[in-house]
Amino acid sequence: MTRILVGLHHLELGGSQLNALDLATSVRDLGHDVHVFATHTAKPGPVADLVRDRGLPLTLIRHRLVRTRRAMPCRPAVAREIGRLAREKGAELVHSYEYPLILDAFYGTRLPLVGTVYAMGVPSWIPRHVPVVAGTAAIADEARARGQWAELIEPPVNTDLDAPGAVDGAAFRAEYGIAPREVAVVVVSRLEPDMKAEGVERAMDALRVLGQRVRLVVVGDGPSYEALARRGARVNAELGRHAVVMTGALADPRPAYAAADVTLGMGGSALRAMSFAKPLIVLGVRGFAKPMNPGTWDYFQTHGFFGSGLAPGEPDLTAHLAELVAAPKRWAELGAWSRDLVVGRYGLAAAAATLDDVYRRALAAPAGAWLPVAARTAAHRAAAEVAPVGLRARIRPLLGPSSGGARA
Repeated sequence: MTRILVGLHHLELGGSQLNALDLATSVRDLGHDVHVFATHTAKPGPVADLVRDRGLPLTLIRHRLVRTRRAMPCRPAVAREIGRLAREKGAELVHSYEYPLILDAFYGTRLPLVGTVYAMGVPSWIPRHVPVVAGTAAIADEARARGQWAELIEPPVNTDLDAPGAVDGAAFRAEYGIAPREVAVVVVSRLEPDMKAEGVERAMDALRVLGQRVRLVVVGDGPSYEALARRGARVNAELGRHAVVMTGALADPRPAYAAADVTLGMGGSALRAMSFAKPLIVLGVRGFAKPMNPGTWDYFQTHGFFGSGLAPGEPDLTAHLAELVAAPKRWAELGAWSRDLVVGRYGLAAAAATLDDVYRRALAAPAGAWLPVAARTAAHRAAAEVAPVGLRARIRPLLGPSSGGARA
């Protein structure tokens, strides 16, 4: 048994938080002593209740900053709290999700550290000796190419909880006034301006040409919620019907997946939709949209359930939605194929076993000199944040790798 602290970078509903919770629960069930900590800016989000519902102890760290200040190595107050908690709980290892909390844990303790980054790249200034879990093969390979200790654990899915028949989709449709004859296009997402909002906006715009039976159901909250709600209201007014349904965040979004005829999403949300045996169109940024099917699977298994941009002549989201909405006879076939794929490849038990092995190797890795690594990491981050691009290229070789074999 290992005493492990698992850190969540916030407590709003999102793929990173739900994946972290599923893995923390599974690692606990493997026999480890797991204590969850999480940062929040004011009132803790709904994931706090989910953590407690799983029987996991939770420590809340309140801080006004969501992420590290520009060019700063960490949030000192958060780092101190992590160090205090580690001493209080006798922790032997820290596993932090997303880069702000990875840096906070690195500077706040000298314990073995594991990080998970579900963003679309691993920052170059994370200490090289820290094992970083990435969600796609391409991102893990890119990190390894520059000397990072990187491990691949694709976003896991609890295929028992996220399953056809596990919850009542009909009740969800009735609650939000979606008739059986209507087509429910559902997206469950944290509504962030940098990646998520754009795809939802494009889905709203597509309603203008998809016909009277199509409803778009947006499940989630976040910084972009109000702007998207206003946009949805304008679309509804223009179409003269309640075409866009904004539910806000749901403590349990599974009924929304179960209620869907067609789903939109990226990352872990896309995989959960597939686990519910729903046809899926994967969203990204800069117009990216690609249906999930046997012909596109090679792309997604390399790059993950995300993308950027459209190739010339490639169909856009509206075209993909129009094709899928018009072919209800394909929904069951695509859904069954998706469900089989998720069960076979993305099951939670296999991911937890891989993570357990990462923990074992992180604990066995030799400790090194912490101070030089801490100084180089701070310098790397400052250079990456504030120096002009040309100057960064000249500075980086002088700093050397931010590794040094130190243990965080």
